[in-house]
This record gives sequence, structure tokens and C-alpha cells, in this order.
Amino acid sequence: MSVALVPLSLLLLFFSKRWLTIEISRLVHRFGGGHQSLIVIWSVIFLPGTVIHEMSHFFFAIITGARTGKIEIFPEYLEGDWEDEEEGRSVALGYVQTQKLNPIQGFFVGTAPFIVGMFLLVWLASLLQTSYASGQILFLCLQGYLFFTVANSFFPSWSDIRQTLPLVIIALVCLLIAWTLGLQLFIRPTAQIVTLADTISATFLFSSVFNLLIIGGLFLTNKVFFRTR
Repeated sequence: MSVALVPLSLLLLFFSKRWLTIEISRLVHRFGGGHQSLIVIWSVIFLPGTVIHEMSHFFFAIITGARTGKIEIFPEYLEGDWEDEEEGRSVALGYVQTQKLNPIQGFFVGTAPFIVGMFLLVWLASLLQTSYASGQILFLCLQGYLFFTVANSFFPSWSDIRQTLPLVIIALVCLLIAWTLGLQLFIRPTAQIVTLADTISATFLFSSVFNLLIIGGLFLTNKVFFRTR
């Protein structure tokens, strides 16, 4: 059950991030800003998370032996993962140029932000508990902000997902062949795996609650201050 909670809590975090984007977009538009303003504001708010996301790509590319090129942590109009409907172009909030990757490189480079982000969230959650218990308000605010930006920046983009697909497909085919041959594919999770799953799912749920609290504030702001519009 603990292991099953991980994808469910991750799904909740994903949809809370989508809802957060909608509420921020609505507030920006209420103040007269356009789509480009939204991109700039989002990029500034989540800059630490973007830096971690792109540097994860970069370091995993180096580790797997892939050549890297330009690293960008600010938005640019190019083939990316944020569609600009007004301009008919795509916007990349950040990217790392790499050579053509083989399936193994593509998988690790593509999943790097998710892997790094997940462990960072677990670590930051423990720091938040410590800071809260010791009454260190400044550290609590800084760690909370970093936690918030990482939680909303560690999801892979569509280009990241495309990089991971070849190895994922190969792995699924191998599992299907093994299952067809009657091999034992699944084992009972050990106590360590269950503990890790509990920690990760709790962290994702905490991230979702964090997002929902901010969404609630943005929603009330939109309703209270812009009732007449």
C-alpha cells in the first residue's frame, strides 16, 4: 500500500502544480499582463527550481559521457514545453543543449531533474521539520521557498519524456518477454523500500498541501479584489 501511494501522491502534486499555474495566470491577467508577462513572472518565482532542473540535466549528461553545449535558465522562444498561444511559438523556461543521446543516456539525462528533485524534496522536508522545531524562522522561510520551487520544477518536460521513451520501451518489452516465459517479475517490497516509499509519498503529499494553501490564497485574492471585473 505504501508503494502504491507514491504514484498517487505524485499525481496529486502534478495536478496541484497545474492548478497553481492557472491561478497565477488568472492573477497576472487580472492586472493586465499577457502571456509573456506570465512566463517572465513564473520564471522569476521559480528560478531556483529551474536552475536545479537544468543543472541536473547537465551533470547527468557529463556522468553518462554525453557532450553538452549551451545552458539556459531563462525563458526563450524555441521548441520547448510551454506553448505560447498568442505568438504561436513554444517557450522553453530553460534548457541544456546535448549531443544526440543513446537510449541509456537519454533515460538518465531525461529523468535527472525528477531524481535529483525527489531526493532534494525529502532532504528539504527534514530541514523544514528541524527549523520549525528550533524556531528558526528565517531558515524556515528560505527552506520553504526552495522546497516550493523545487516541488514545482522537478517534473520532466515533454522533451525530457521523449528522451526517456526508448529505454522505457525496451524495458517494457523485456518485462513482457520475461512474463511470457513465466519468470518471477515481482518480489515483496523490503522494509527499507516500504520506509522509503512512505517518506517519498509523505513528501509529495506535503508538497501538494503547500501548493493548495498558496492556490487558496491566490483564489481568494482573485475573488476578493476583482469581484467587480
